[in-house]
Amino acid sequence: MTMSSLTSLTVHPTPLVTFNVATPSRTLTAVKGARRFNIHVLRGGTDGAAVADWFTRGNAEGQHVFSGLGREGPAVTADMRGEAPVLRGEGVLYVLRCRVLDDAPAQGLMRVRDHVIVVGEVVEIIKGEEDGEDEFGLVYADRRYRCVGEGLFKGE
Repeated sequence: MTMSSLTSLTVHPTPLVTFNVATPSRTLTAVKGARRFNIHVLRGGTDGAAVADWFTRGNAEGQHVFSGLGREGPAVTADMRGEAPVLRGEGVLYVLRCRVLDDAPAQGLMRVRDHVIVVGEVVEIIKGEEDGEDEFGLVYADRRYRCVGEGLFKGE
């Protein structure tokens, strides 16, 4: 699944992120079952855009979402303990390993009409294979993948 938006909900005391998923969704079913997921922050460039575009194709019956991905960008590696896969390669800046927030009453999953808002706690940050500290992640606006441009002004 390629997210169109991800929000940092809080950084302290533990980092929380939120995003929404349209229902029905195989991705949402997997997140509900495992209560763990990974968010890949993609590089702002053609490699990151290729990876994002690959995951917009979905995971329909008979298709394996990772088939052919290596031709588009990073190789895919999966944790051998059955956890969510970690993508590695030039298109990936960071991987946020998350677990669904356990706080009551919603247990990190809030239904809003035909979507579910997922709240996740970041438990680990994995750096991509290349140093990306001076790079920006991929953004999506006006129906196109983009890189972040120069700042308009410096905040105080």
